[in-house]
Amino acid sequence: MKRLFTLVGVFVICFVVGVTASALINNDHPLRTTISGLFKPANKTILLIGVDARNAGEPSRSDTIMVAFCNPRQNRVDIISVPRDTRVLIKGQSRPYKINRAHALGGPELLQSTIEDLLHVPIDGWAEVDFEGFEKMIDLMGGVTIDVEKRMYYPAEGINLQPGVQKLDGSDALAYVRYRSDGLGDIGRVERQQKFVKAVSDQVFSVRGIVTSPALLTEGLKYTDTNLTHRDILALAGQYAGSEDITINTYTLPGKPQMIGGGSYWVVDEAKTKELLDNIKENR
Repeated sequence: MKRLFTLVGVFVICFVVGVTASALINNDHPLRTTISGLFKPANKTILLIGVDARNAGEPSRSDTIMVAFCNPRQNRVDIISVPRDTRVLIKGQSRPYKINRAHALGGPELLQSTIEDLLHVPIDGWAEVDFEGFEKMIDLMGGVTIDVEKRMYYPAEGINLQPGVQKLDGSDALAYVRYRSDGLGDIGRVERQQKFVKAVSDQVFSVRGIVTSPALLTEGLKYTDTNLTHRDILALAGQYAGSEDITINTYTLPGKPQMIGGGSYWVVDEAKTKELLDNIKENR
């Protein structure tokens, strides 16, 4: 069976867990003291991977990559999207390849080490989420309202969206974050995924009633693969619990498209990347 993975669902889960914790563990709850003692604020850097695995057990390339710098002390998350065509040297390879090759060669562990070498930052863990769970979570939320910026039509993938502000169900939301047939390629899709993450987080935090049902969290975790422990996930969610003003900043890894040896790559601007990471670190 075709299995599609997206990192967007990871943030749906994180936000749901965090807000649910906030709703259940209010200031008057007897567990508040215990929970606050357990969840000491700590920064975490998490690799979020979207993998297109078309057949069970076959090597799969990372379709989407985001690095989330979580800063619960300042109620913020900084997300850097790494284009899948980014040109990098993967450990064990004699020449540079596109970064999405790393997952096919060595799974999320090799992709994580490749990202660490690229950005020169340590990563605490990784997570992948199944598109099936993504669709079901969006449907359980009652859909997500977003301004579809243009006509999106690609019948081969079942994509058929009209422009304008509208509420997307799970299937249409999936189409929105996957669409890349507008001449902008992966960079245009990255921008839409960043926009969608913000729309989901805004909705989750403004409509608390949708997170009271355990079905949403259960459905999401069912389709999640991660090397983070349950304690890691609960601790991170608990650190954001009670916060209604979380800031999500999204960026695309600085660089430019370039043809090299007949292949199309995203070539990283190392100076601008260092500047971006320095700015994120200053706010941590």
